[in-house]
Amino acid sequence: MPFCTSCGAEVPADKKFCVQCGTPMKQITAPPIQVTPAEPEVQITPLPCDRTSPVQPKTPRTSMIIGGIVILLVIIAVAYFAGMPMLKGNQKSSNGFVPSQTTPVTPAIIQTVPPTVYYTTVIPETTPLPVIVRDDRLQEDYEQVYTLNQKFAFGQKVDFAHELTRPPLYIRFNLTPTMTNRIRLVAIGTNNEHYENTTDISPYAWFEVKILDAGSGAVIDQQGFGKDHSDFTKQNFMVRQKGNYLIEMSRNEVFADVQMLIGTP
Repeated sequence: MPFCTSCGAEVPADKKFCVQCGTPMKQITAPPIQVTPAEPEVQITPLPCDRTSPVQPKTPRTSMIIGGIVILLVIIAVAYFAGMPMLKGNQKSSNGFVPSQTTPVTPAIIQTVPPTVYYTTVIPETTPLPVIVRDDRLQEDYEQVYTLNQKFAFGQKVDFAHELTRPPLYIRFNLTPTMTNRIRLVAIGTNNEHYENTTDISPYAWFEVKILDAGSGAVIDQQGFGKDHSDFTKQNFMVRQKGNYLIEMSRNEVFADVQMLIGTP
């Protein structure tokens, strides 16, 4: 609402004179409104369109056909590159050469490898030299024709045949019988009667050597230990006549070291 310029009273806008002092009211004109000119409108001219060949949108069927063609081309290419080495390998196989499956070898390398030559040395058969044994007790040399060194049990028997052409047939043996521990009563019937631990030769230990005629089976000589023989564990004896002999050895619970010798040439 406007005010009077004389008294300052409020004057309604539709009054031309002040209602208090009657001073005519001046008409207040509103300042002109500045209008900003609008930007010129840009005319967009559409590009000419060739109505004779309209662009058809791609359908899913077309995409599937194109994809199938691409996959088919890839399969053909893979089959071609994978099949060519196999075809070349089959051609080489038909010529008698089968390439290795792990390390391929080129023909150039095969040609440069020299052939391996193996030399065989033929060793002529030789007759072993005779074993000469010196008997210190008799101060003579003998040729060894048989030896045995092992433990036997359960009445085992070993036979050895020999045709004696250079007497004597000298047989010697050294025995180690099995030992047993026993408790026995000693000093029986005296004030010193008591039991004590003893180590004795097993009552089942024995050894026997028989010299038999190979033709008739007659016993030429025999020696041994235990049973009906002596208690000497080291013995020797000789057969001085030529002949075809069978030497039969039997023993039980003994370790036997046996040597059979003949005369030297």
